[in-house]
Amino acid sequence: MATPPEATSPAAAPLDFAPLVAAVLPLDHYHRELEPLLPDLIRIVVLNDQLNAAFRRIAERAGFTEGGEIERAHLGDDGPAVHTFFEYVYFASPAFLSTVGEWPLGGVRG
Repeated sequence: MATPPEATSPAAAPLDFAPLVAAVLPLDHYHRELEPLLPDLIRIVVLNDQLNAAFRRIAERAGFTEGGEIERAHLGDDGPAVHTFFEYVYFASPAFLSTVGEWPLGGVRG
């Protein structure tokens, strides 16, 4: 009996997303503001099918191993989705919301 293709595909292989997300984040404009949220970013990437697949493709293009580097060219067609994800998290973050008087939640607007 043949092994099902999904069992041998790169997407099925275990991947430690922590070093990968940490390597991709510095390429984004919002990286400084998002670094404190890195554990949350990793958790979202692991749980979100679209982001999970995008980061797997980036790792594959880069031949990524822990401690390796990711270059902007490795983002390929996944670059816009990754940037949109980082941008969304930035604009929903307490750091940004506090600059526009919306944090803490339920606080008095200025």
